[in-house]
Amino acid sequence: MRPGFGAVWRRRAFTLMELVTVILIIGILLAMVLPAFSYMRSRAEGAKCAGNLRSLYVAASSYIQTNGQWPQIDPGTLNTPDYPDAWIKAFERFNISEQNWVCPSVQRILNNPDLTKRENRRIDYFATPFGDKRQMPYKFPKQPWFIERGDMHGDGQFILFPDGQVKTLREVLRDTQVQNLDITF
Repeated sequence: MRPGFGAVWRRRAFTLMELVTVILIIGILLAMVLPAFSYMRSRAEGAKCAGNLRSLYVAASSYIQTNGQWPQIDPGTLNTPDYPDAWIKAFERFNISEQNWVCPSVQRILNNPDLTKRENRRIDYFATPFGDKRQMPYKFPKQPWFIERGDMHGDGQFILFPDGQVKTLREVLRDTQVQNLDITF
């Protein structure tokens, strides 16, 4: 063998400095990607939430057409399990499941409780109470039908209007055409 021939075949190992550099670069990339992932998840949850409200609009419109009135759910039961049960039952025949009543952001924040258990059942969209007169929900075109539980998506609660529009509270306040809202809480 020639001198130095063994050195050519020896494997070259990473130095500690190279390993630290690679780990640092991976850390920086992760720090850049995680906020984007969080933002995209938030946007997807917002889109799902708005879709839930549109489904509730279809069900509410169908309920009014079928029954001639807004569902007569007692708002006094708001903080009891009877309130979500009554709303879920009212729209059940219009293919609205329990999942349509739940904001995915709230569900994630609450660590995904099992909604099939009665004690975990809830609705994250609250209805405006209307009287029992036919077409009463359409009488006030600016009166929201459903309002999201809280500002879960960063622009204020989602609000569902009688024409099927879903807007955020920020959009409603910015909208110059809707300055005189008849909102009753």
